[in-house]
Amino acid sequence: MLVKLGLLLGSAGLALSLPSSGQQTKKISKRFIVEPRASHVDWNAPRHHGGFLSKRSDVHTEDYFNNPPSLFSLAADPETVKRDVVMSEDLDVAEHNNTKRAKPGQWESLDGSCKYHPAPVCWGGKRMDLYYMGKDKTCYHKSRDYGAKEPKQQEWGSWENLGGEMDSAPAVCTRKKENMHVFCKGTDNQAWHRSYWNGWGKWQAMGGKMKHEPAACSWGKDHAAVYVAADDGQCWHRRYDEPKENSGSWKSWESLGGYLSGPPKAVTWGKDHTSVICKGDDGQAWHKKTDPKKPTGWGEWETLGGSLDSTPAACAWPGDDRVDIFVKGSDGACWHKTMKNETVTWGAWENMGGEMMADTPPDVAVVDGGMEVYITGEDSTVYRKKWKEGSWTEDWEKMGGNVETKPSTVTWDDGKVDVYFTGKDSTVKRCF
Repeated sequence: MLVKLGLLLGSAGLALSLPSSGQQTKKISKRFIVEPRASHVDWNAPRHHGGFLSKRSDVHTEDYFNNPPSLFSLAADPETVKRDVVMSEDLDVAEHNNTKRAKPGQWESLDGSCKYHPAPVCWGGKRMDLYYMGKDKTCYHKSRDYGAKEPKQQEWGSWENLGGEMDSAPAVCTRKKENMHVFCKGTDNQAWHRSYWNGWGKWQAMGGKMKHEPAACSWGKDHAAVYVAADDGQCWHRRYDEPKENSGSWKSWESLGGYLSGPPKAVTWGKDHTSVICKGDDGQAWHKKTDPKKPTGWGEWETLGGSLDSTPAACAWPGDDRVDIFVKGSDGACWHKTMKNETVTWGAWENMGGEMMADTPPDVAVVDGGMEVYITGEDSTVYRKKWKEGSWTEDWEKMGGNVETKPSTVTWDDGKVDVYFTGKDSTVKRCF
């Protein structure tokens, strides 16, 4: 009977591990399907807004969102923090040695009480800003500027409560120096936005009815955009254009169609280009990019195949017109695919191996003409692979850590890489 079951599962593309004497568990995993499959629906057919644009009475007012009733104490258990600060060398020594890439075992605990993964951003130079959604559903922020004249600003400050009543990790982008845009899904399922420009503005309701966390993207000092997935799976986006200094405005929501089963990912290699990648409700990876020749400014959705078990990660190469995507496959491994705009074609799926934690996508950084990909393993440890001059390092490099979220990468100071996580104690962790 077991032999017959194994044959049936094998023919269906499943891998079966049967228990031997004394074993209590069995592991069944699906193989990764590289071939694109026909969708049961037309991703490019026009659709009704599905309630996304409808006026609702069950939404927060801006006054409420900017002054939520919940307050949160960041007091952490000193013993817990002490246990989890694991560093292979002193932080100051690492900085004086001009560390460019995250190193195995080099970690810093930044305290906090984080619900989801943190969101880092660098507006240029040696400035770093970090955001997360707290367990009290408000947004927290802290910053550090290694290039600041004031020694105090060169160190991490205290967590600043930005208010809000969030129901997702924040998404953040920057258009230029001293500018940031922070987006989130509110507990009322609206998109909310707060900007920083010579100081913080107030939270603004952007409307819509979201299902997942947003994605943010900027291709230049005059442009920013937010991308979300609606209840019916459609992808929507709203853009900000600033033709003259301090004269910008947000456009109306625009539907990009599609049938998403998770949040979108948006990346850009430069002016007038954005690629949106997502996991479809059929488990495949899908892609749509801007096309100035089209009346809408967008090309059509294209299926990339694959059998995804997470939201995709992606990066775009400024000046190289290239997009790379990385996914957690249905087999638990990390998979990779590349598009070069000069041919407008995608390469084959590449199996990078690894055993990734459930519901934790990879993340990637483009640095020094190469890529660094980070994953969270089943053992809650962080692993890395590097791509340089056309090839990957053979094995996953163990970086240490004891984390429970996806990686969040950021590049800064002309080639340095930081990676942020939420630890098992809910504090924010930095691998540098």
